[in-house]
Amino acid sequence: MKSIKTKIIVTVILCSLVSTFICGAISIVNSVSTSYEDSQQEMQLKCVSQSDELDTMMQNVSQSVEMVYSIAVAKLEHAASFRTSKDYVDTYTKQMLPILMQSAQNTKGALTAYIRYNPEFTEPTSGLFLTRDNSDSEFESVTPTDFSMYDPSDVEHVGWYYIPVQNGKETWMEPYLNSNIGVYMISYVIPIEVDGESIGIIGMDIDFSEFTDTIDSLSIFDSGYGFLVNESGKVMYHKDLEIGSNLADADSGLQSVVDALGNEQTEETAVSYTYQGKDKVMYYKTLENGMKFVLTAPKTELQEKSRQLAKQIFGGAAFAMILTIIIGTVLGFTITKPITQIDGIVKQTAEFEFASNPANQHLYKRKDETGRMAISLHNMRKNLRQMVANIRHVYTDLKNTTEQLSDTTKRVREMSSVNTDTTQELAAAMEETAATMETVNTTVSDIKERATDIERYSKEGRESSVEVKERAGQLKLKTQAASEKTVQMYENVQQKTEAAMEQAKAVEKINQFTQAILEISSQTNLLALNASIEAARAGEAGKGFAVVAGEIGTLATQTSTTVGSINEIIAEVNQAVANMTGCLKESTDFLEQTVLKDYEDFMGVADQYTKDATVFDDDMSAISGQINTLLSSIVEIADAMQGVSSTVSEAADGVTDIAQKTLEVSGIVQGNETLVDNNRENIVRLNSVIEMFHDEK
Repeated sequence: MKSIKTKIIVTVILCSLVSTFICGAISIVNSVSTSYEDSQQEMQLKCVSQSDELDTMMQNVSQSVEMVYSIAVAKLEHAASFRTSKDYVDTYTKQMLPILMQSAQNTKGALTAYIRYNPEFTEPTSGLFLTRDNSDSEFESVTPTDFSMYDPSDVEHVGWYYIPVQNGKETWMEPYLNSNIGVYMISYVIPIEVDGESIGIIGMDIDFSEFTDTIDSLSIFDSGYGFLVNESGKVMYHKDLEIGSNLADADSGLQSVVDALGNEQTEETAVSYTYQGKDKVMYYKTLENGMKFVLTAPKTELQEKSRQLAKQIFGGAAFAMILTIIIGTVLGFTITKPITQIDGIVKQTAEFEFASNPANQHLYKRKDETGRMAISLHNMRKNLRQMVANIRHVYTDLKNTTEQLSDTTKRVREMSSVNTDTTQELAAAMEETAATMETVNTTVSDIKERATDIERYSKEGRESSVEVKERAGQLKLKTQAASEKTVQMYENVQQKTEAAMEQAKAVEKINQFTQAILEISSQTNLLALNASIEAARAGEAGKGFAVVAGEIGTLATQTSTTVGSINEIIAEVNQAVANMTGCLKESTDFLEQTVLKDYEDFMGVADQYTKDATVFDDDMSAISGQINTLLSSIVEIADAMQGVSSTVSEAADGVTDIAQKTLEVSGIVQGNETLVDNNRENIVRLNSVIEMFHDEK
């Protein structure tokens, strides 16, 4: 698979095959899933619609019986008369006969209709019983069943009466075989109850084939069918199973059906099970009478549409693949044809064949990538032809220039040889002069260094004097600040001392207060004594007052004692205040007479210190000025000597450089001769390259 054509064809085919396969696979999976879901939905809708039809038939029966029941209850004006009056019962029965007859005639599938009374207080054969052989014949009234012949527990014969009465509500009886006429029937019965007492029942028996024929007429897919069971799995009708049998007994795979029937959450949902070795799917719905209508079909029939759809998609995919192979082949030939032509042009270019080919003119007119490639290739060949022409022109110029360069090189080489000898002699003389100037420069440098040291020392002295002056100023400022703080402290201490002395006078007021308390205490004590005397005179009546007087006297004594303690404390306070006043007085005297005078002396010393620093700074400035003048003269001498030395050195270096460059020119001339020889060889090779191009128009 070397050619682009093969690669394009194979790539297009592979991409198409992969795309078709992926799309087909996705379509098949989605279509199969959707088709299967559609089949399930169709089956579910069929189950619901058939259940609704069966419920409609049952509703017609229940409505007929309920209509008779409502009339019967309305006409039952004296329920208590059923126990006592046979005539009332007979009259009531005659009234209900035409109503029951009409209702039975209008009910599709009805074979019997009856109104029976409670046998506990009526005749055993009391009531009405209408019957006919089939749905096309007329009803006739016959003697009702004799209750006296059966026990109430005999469900087979009289269960149609006692079961609804026990339930106390309308009841659908399970299908049963009427052995008299050989027909399966289903009954709907409503008990009649007035004031909590059972009067009887109203019921109707329907030919069960009315329901089973409807079920048999149902078909779903190829072999799907419906059947009836109760919630415990007992068969009410099945095309293959006997009525009354149990589903789980017929096949072990039907146990999952029985379990699903007892679960309300599975109603109207798909239930999978196995019956007679086949996988099946069923839907069920509960009917009005409590029975379960089940619609079932083999799982393969639900999947039949999916298989047919998958076959159609597979066939379409196969056709698409074949069509893709054909289109890919044609497309590969179409795309690669101009590329093959361009490949031929590229091969000609690789062989340096630039002659134009009229057969390729149609490529330039294409509007696709190959057309743009052909135009670009044409422009490249045109540029290469121009390049070859330029190379030929350069070849001629290079050849002429090389000859001229060869002649010039010979003349430069001869002149360089003469210059070399002259420059060598001049360089030796300049070297001796440079050595002498170096000695002079060394002496001047020593003088300059000593003058520089003197200037540096004078500068350091000036800086020291400035520092001394600054420190003296700082000392003066600090001394002045300390003096101000001391004055402020003196004034604060003096103010606090005066305030403390004023506050100490308050102690004297306390003495006055304590003296007043002592006087009051003395008077109280005297009053208590007088009260005690008066209480003693009062005798027995003054004992309580005497106790109070004693307490008052005791309180006065305690007050005197407390006041004495207060006086002692006040004395100690007076002594402490006196001591504090003395200390404060000594502190203010020390600040005023000693500290403030010392700070005044410090201020004088700081001023003198500042004046001395100023004089020292002036002296060092004068020395520094004289040294700077001397240093400037030395620098001028040194610069002059340095200039002479530099001039001599530069001259020597220049002569040396001339000699060196002369030698380099000589070497370059030799190199140029080599390059000239190389150019001649390159000219020969360039000519051979030019001869390789064929640029015929």
